[in-house]
Amino acid sequence: MVLPIYGLGGMGKSTLAQLVYNDTQFKQYYDHRAWVCVSQEFDLKKIGRSIISQLSTDGGQHNTDTLQIQQCLDDMMLHGKKVLIVLDNIWEEDVSKLEKLKTMLHVDKKGNTVDVIVTTRSESIAKKICTNEPHKVSPLNDVCLDRLKRSSGFEHKSNKQKLEQIGLEIANKCGGVVLAAQALGYMLKTKDLHGWSEMNNSDIWNESSEVDNSQHMKVLSSLQLCYEGMLPTLRLCFSYCAIFPKGHDIHEDDLIHQWLALDFIKKPSEGKEFIKQLLGMSFLQHSKLPLVSYYTDATIFP
Repeated sequence: MVLPIYGLGGMGKSTLAQLVYNDTQFKQYYDHRAWVCVSQEFDLKKIGRSIISQLSTDGGQHNTDTLQIQQCLDDMMLHGKKVLIVLDNIWEEDVSKLEKLKTMLHVDKKGNTVDVIVTTRSESIAKKICTNEPHKVSPLNDVCLDRLKRSSGFEHKSNKQKLEQIGLEIANKCGGVVLAAQALGYMLKTKDLHGWSEMNNSDIWNESSEVDNSQHMKVLSSLQLCYEGMLPTLRLCFSYCAIFPKGHDIHEDDLIHQWLALDFIKKPSEGKEFIKQLLGMSFLQHSKLPLVSYYTDATIFP
């Protein structure tokens, strides 16, 4: 079975998959589980190595081809094992490559005991790879206000009554994407009533509505506001993260050392604070990969 979860970036697809992956009932049902962050670099061998490293007892770090992966899964099925695999953040549109992936995982074969959850932003990809009806993650408009309040420290504000309506208007501009509400809320944490009004009345919102008032553009406007509100040095450090591919795991100390070497920052404590801020805005996230994965030393990823 392949069950895709699709929706706009930041909508909570990976979070939903993670809830299933870590659910007590599913942990008891499946003998083995594997989580693979696929992202934009679609490499069957790399995906296979990551799966084998989590399923096999010897770590499976040797050169692995699709036949070896099939053999590994075959061995498990011969012993009546049930396997759950999460393929997080697939971007590949090529039908032939997606079919090779399904074949590699023994999907669509009689007696299959491998269940696969796929997360993707594309409805088209979801329909190409699915064996069951894809699940679309709907906008979470009601949750956006709550997340914005929590990340902004709303309950500790002295003028909550005036901020409530402004916060509601800002949350409604997030397109139902909690990630955007989280980022904006963090930016509002240190702002007063004037700062909240200023963000709500920013020209960026008007620019996006003139060009395209779609949900996608609302999210981009939210994130653009956060980006422009960063200190110049923080913006430089975050922009540097663009050298890493999407979904790439970065060790926190390694990233700080690179910032230091490039003279973006003067001391490690400054880098620690910048990472804290980027995590607060969800511009960086704590890795969702299990500790037993191929990327054992990873802590955060952009």
